[in-house]
Amino acid sequence: MNTTIKDIARLCDVSITTVSRVLNNKTESIGAQTVKKVQHKIDELGFRPNLIARRMITRQSHTVGLVIPDIRNPFFSEFARGVEDHMNNQDYGVFLCNTDSSLEKEKQYMTILQGKLTDGIIFTTQNKLESSKSFDDFIKNKFPIVLVERYLEGIDDVPGIYVDNKGGAADLCRFIISRGHQDIACITGPLQTTNARLRLEGYKEALLEAGIKINEQIIIKGNYRYGSGRDGMKNLLDNNKTKFTAVFACNDMMAFGAFETLEKYGLKVPGDISLAGFDNIPFPEVFRPQITTVDLPAYNMGEKSAEMLMKIIKKEKLSDIRFQYSLDVVDKGSVDFLKV
Repeated sequence: MNTTIKDIARLCDVSITTVSRVLNNKTESIGAQTVKKVQHKIDELGFRPNLIARRMITRQSHTVGLVIPDIRNPFFSEFARGVEDHMNNQDYGVFLCNTDSSLEKEKQYMTILQGKLTDGIIFTTQNKLESSKSFDDFIKNKFPIVLVERYLEGIDDVPGIYVDNKGGAADLCRFIISRGHQDIACITGPLQTTNARLRLEGYKEALLEAGIKINEQIIIKGNYRYGSGRDGMKNLLDNNKTKFTAVFACNDMMAFGAFETLEKYGLKVPGDISLAGFDNIPFPEVFRPQITTVDLPAYNMGEKSAEMLMKIIKKEKLSDIRFQYSLDVVDKGSVDFLKV
């Protein structure tokens, strides 16, 4: 026979309401000894409440949606771990949605998450105007949402976790310039996203600040994926009109792809070409040197976004609607002093 909440209440000589409060961590009005006694009995009997029934009563699913563009990118894998670990500590599950950077898949997941009884969403959007329009119902209904890393165009009052993309990119490019480089190529991210645009702006700001003219011929559009770094570097090397001594790939996945192409062309990093990335994701240990990059605290960002979402779900006041991390350059030896 299955143990019920009534059984726990009878065995502990307390009310059903008291047991319910202990199960839901709402014990402010209950004595410490009573809480301890009830929790001990719950653990002793291995009691687990009927989640479906509890959800119907409380209208909460104890599940949140996590929408990310590319689970294959180690940054998002680590970020998802941070979200999941924090949510598990809150007795919440995480429904993972991988959009493959597709606006259509993003819209589909938004529809699914609205239809399912999720209590909130942590969201990395494609950041096109269409994404902003799709959020109208969520915002109108005050549905708990936390944005991550990418702003929504025309929407300023949605809570979010961000990093200083422009400042981080500018600092990294200043570091490259300080090593004597003037001809610095750039492989951008997908420019429909704010973080990609900001990283490109940071690159240009650092060059102009140093009196270096922007050369659009050595700015190659990428999409944050390994293949676009590989192909972008091939494009740069095959174009005999371009001259460059260093490359800033706007994320590490593209930097890894660029590294592969340089090796195929028999070029050494940093001896022939200096190379830098952005994100500080783990680079395979067999490669030397490691890639100089900008450190994004992926796991911590996941924890912070989950913490923020839980406060919104619990209707607690946020100290700040937007939390932004400052970023540091991590020199791993892939940017050499330019030999003149």
